[in-house]
Order: sequence, then structure tokens, then C-alpha cells
Amino acid sequence: MIGKHTLQFGFDMTRAWDSDNNDGGADPNAAVQFGSFLGSYQYSNLQAFALGQYNVFSQTSGNPTFSFAVPYFGFYVQDAFRVLPRLTLEMGLRWDFQVYPQPKENPEFPLTGQYPNQYSRLAPRFGFAWQLHDKTVVRGGFGQFYTNMNGLNYRNAVISNGLPSQQSEVGVSYNGGPPNQQLPTFPNILPASSPLFEASPDISLVSPQFRVPYVLQASLQVEREIFDNTTLTIGTMWSHGVHLLSSSAYDLNLNPLQGTTTYVVCPPSATTAPCSGPTVVLPNMDNGLLTEGRINPNLGQINALISPAQNHYNALFVQVQRPMSHGVALQFSYTWAKNIMMNGMDFNNQFDFSNTHAPSLLDQRHRITFAGVYQPRLERLTTSTTGRALLSNWMLSSVMEFSSGRPYAVLLAPACTSSTLSFNVCDGAQWQPERHRF
Repeated sequence: MIGKHTLQFGFDMTRAWDSDNNDGGADPNAAVQFGSFLGSYQYSNLQAFALGQYNVFSQTSGNPTFSFAVPYFGFYVQDAFRVLPRLTLEMGLRWDFQVYPQPKENPEFPLTGQYPNQYSRLAPRFGFAWQLHDKTVVRGGFGQFYTNMNGLNYRNAVISNGLPSQQSEVGVSYNGGPPNQQLPTFPNILPASSPLFEASPDISLVSPQFRVPYVLQASLQVEREIFDNTTLTIGTMWSHGVHLLSSSAYDLNLNPLQGTTTYVVCPPSATTAPCSGPTVVLPNMDNGLLTEGRINPNLGQINALISPAQNHYNALFVQVQRPMSHGVALQFSYTWAKNIMMNGMDFNNQFDFSNTHAPSLLDQRHRITFAGVYQPRLERLTTSTTGRALLSNWMLSSVMEFSSGRPYAVLLAPACTSSTLSFNVCDGAQWQPERHRF
């Protein structure tokens, strides 16, 4: 403490170690399979299994263990400045960063050997508390907060660099001959030196433009004691997420789309095509038109981890609190909020993020919360020292929450489409561009 200032400063350091071993077999029901280093046979029925006539054999080669360490360092300083007897300012600055190892580089594609560690992560924050009257306080603040990169996202983004020494896979089908003349023969697996193992033509990496996500957040609220031990708070909160990770795969090697198609949006009353209505021009995205080769024609997909997305959250809230009185504490709050995602959070065209402006899947407009705490003071039931020690400081609490549903996307039934590239929304559904998406 120095005069009217109360200073705090500190240092955080952690070192996380992650080691994933994938010797075991692959899960055939998994959406994404890392691979099976011990081999995996698939049979169509029990008779084929008894005869050794498998459908497909698959095996992964390379290093089954992926290990890395992530040091983290954080420094902070904060000053609580009591400017006036009724006004206090809080000012702080935090500087923290992670140090991910540089992944193993594929000489044919140097981008695989880089991870953009970012060290200039300075995060300021400011707050104030102003007591207008004896029973009224105004509080507010603004701050910037960086998030840390998840180790799982790092591993998935650098584990496939196109080198067979890192990871390669092979799939072999039964050729129809005798079981003992297959390659491999059940229950054997292929040696790691087998020429059947080839490097995957697909590569995953972290985009050179990747930036660590951060949030800008601000709040303002007024608290007033309306009754004895009862406080009413009315306030607002705003947050803006920047450089959020995209939930879709971005292919650096995908050639730009060619050509467009004009669609006609039929009114709900239309039952036949053609019809008249607003038009929508979209790029042609047929599977046969999506081709690789933008960066390297010898490679397949170059899946890059990107962070282009943004988020806007705005909320108004009302809260009533009654601190512990006669063993009971109660709290009620109502929040009205809107949460919008944009700029590539969920995209269907990686060359154009303009149609990704929509409510977040976590958007909830209305939320009501009731909470209560009861301290029964059971120690009053006994005069024994041991009994009072056992019965003291017990509490019973409960929280109830009521909230509105989350947004949804309208799906068009086949009956709603026609061969003339016109469509309408049928079965009573309506398309609201701000809240629902095709």
C-alpha cells in the first residue's frame, strides 16, 4: 500500500506435458479415425470371418506416440486507486503467453514446420466503483482477455505433415484368392518397412495467419439497497470475441470456385415452379467442381487451423439479492441477451464468409435464475462440544434456471424443391434470415 494506491503484482508459470499413444485398434464407429497401428480386419459376416475372407484390412505406420510440452508464463500488475472517499479506480495489465514446440517439418511443404507462437499478448483492464449515495453504487469496467490454445487443437493441426515417418496409412481389400495367399494373411499385420505404406497426400497445419483468440468485455451496473439486506442491481454486459477458431475445415489447396447459379425464392403459397420472388446468387459447389491444386498440385487437402470468426454478445440483466439473514439468503436474476456469430464460425464456402452472420448456437434470449441458501444452525440443538462441532456450519442450497430455446436452422424437404432451381419453404415453416439459415 502506497498512500491511496494498493498495488498487486505477480507471476504464474506452468508446464503441461501431453503424450498420446495410439497403438490400439481404430473405432469403426468413430467419425474421425486416427488409425490402427496394430492393424484392423473388417468382415461382412461370421462365415467370412471363419474362412478368413476379410473385406478390408487397414493399418497405420509411423510413430504411434505424439508428445509435446507447453510452457506457460503470465505476469500481471494491478493498482486500486482510491481517488475520493466514494470513488475507487482499478487499473491493471496482464502479459501472458504459451510456447508451443515447432512441429516436424515436411521439406516439400515448409509451412508444416511452423507454429505462430505469439508473445505480445498484453491485456489491459480498467474498472471503477462510485458510491453516489449511501445506498447506491455504480460499478463498471472494461478489459481484454486472451485465451490459451487447446493442446488437442494443436495436435490435430500438426500430426499429419505428409511424411511416412510421422504417419502413413494403408488399406487392402481381399483379392478373391485363397486366404493364405493374401497380403496380409489373418491375423498378421504388415511390417513398418512395407512398401504399401505411403505418406498421406493430405496435410494438416496451423495457418500462418492464425491468431490467438481474445475477448473484449465491458460492463456497467447500478446497485441500490431497496430494503434492509435487499439489493437491486440493474446492468448491462457486452463482449466481443475476436479471432475465434473456426469449426469447419479450411483447405489451403482448394481451387477457387467457378461459376454461379441463380435461385428463386418462392413464396410460401407457391405449389408449382417456376414462380416469382427474391433471387439468391450462390457459387457452384457441386462435388465434382471442387478440385485441389491451388498451392501444390501433388498434394491433396491442406487442412489449416484458422481463427477468423467473431462473436458479439449483448445482455441486460436485473438481479435482486438478499444476503444471509436469519439463516436464509436468496437471489433472483433475469437476463435478456443476444449472441451473434459471424465471419466464418460455420462456413459452407471458404472463399466467402459473408453468409455466416447468424445467432450463435449458444444464443439464449431469456434466462431466469432462482437461487437460495439456508443455514439451519443445527448446533443450537445440543450443548455438547463434540455435537456442536459436528453440527456447525451446514448449509443447504438450490439453484433453478428457466431459459428460452436455442436457435435452429431450417431444413428443406425434397418436396419443396424443383428442377427449375426454384424453391420455397413448405409445411408452414418460415425463413427468417436473421435467425435461421439454409
